[in-house]
Amino acid sequence: MGKFDFQIDPAFLKQLGRLADVERVAPKMIDEAMPILAENVKKELSKHKRTGDMVGSVKKTKANKNKYGYYAVVRPTGKDRHGVRNMEKLAHAEYGTSKQQPTPILTKAIKDSEPAVLKKMQETFEREVKK
Repeated sequence: MGKFDFQIDPAFLKQLGRLADVERVAPKMIDEAMPILAENVKKELSKHKRTGDMVGSVKKTKANKNKYGYYAVVRPTGKDRHGVRNMEKLAHAEYGTSKQQPTPILTKAIKDSEPAVLKKMQETFEREVKK
């Protein structure tokens, strides 16, 4: 769906590399930053809503770990009252169809969220390192 790609300050990475407790800090950094992204996704979706079904279904997950590292997801869940999956509607809006032009809802929300998310992650990191 939307790709959240950013460059982390090398000095920040160096601090993170020295931290022996990455397994504890990384999920906290993600968990504390995800409400910012979720709010911006809802804000962008509300500009394009017809009934509000999709906006109300946006949920965030807690940080998880896979073979690539830690991640969390913000996405619409469930189906609307007609049985259409909200994620499917968002994909059609984001990327367009043969009959509909793309409307970059997620892309804009991610781009708008990036500075605040990075700031929140940095604050969380600094707080946790001092513990």
